[in-house]
Amino acid sequence: MGTLRDAMGYPLLRAGLIMLILALLISVAGFYRVNESYSTSGTLGEGMHYLGDDKFESEYLYHNRTLILSSSGANLSLIQGTKITNYTLANREITLHPEERPVIYVFNGSVNYTYGATAVDYPYAVYSLLAFVLMLVGIVISFIGYTQFLRDVKEGKK
Repeated sequence: MGTLRDAMGYPLLRAGLIMLILALLISVAGFYRVNESYSTSGTLGEGMHYLGDDKFESEYLYHNRTLILSSSGANLSLIQGTKITNYTLANREITLHPEERPVIYVFNGSVNYTYGATAVDYPYAVYSLLAFVLMLVGIVISFIGYTQFLRDVKEGKK
């Protein structure tokens, strides 16, 4: 009967197992996450204002947004997709957590704002495709090497 040491003497089986281990390591690296953040502040006059950075909003996943608005007397609307919310700020500050990139329409007055967004990025996730292909090739090569090993054991060569 053949042993593991005998089986590892077959180059195809060894190469296939190395590919499988490498594919596992690459796929684990895909879980590495990085927190990204974006912040801006300023004063908004009358009119329509798009807050945030379009590249940041579209590039990263799982946004956590915070919008702080303050004014001594302004009327504004917060537009998020099809949802419109009206606010009247009279010497007060409100903190909102928009679900989408905020669009603010200021009717009168000026509004001070602070907008911050944090997101999650998985920079090595794209390599999981390489790991998947490496895994498939590793399985095929390992199977071919294992069948060669079994054939030799059956014939009595090992």
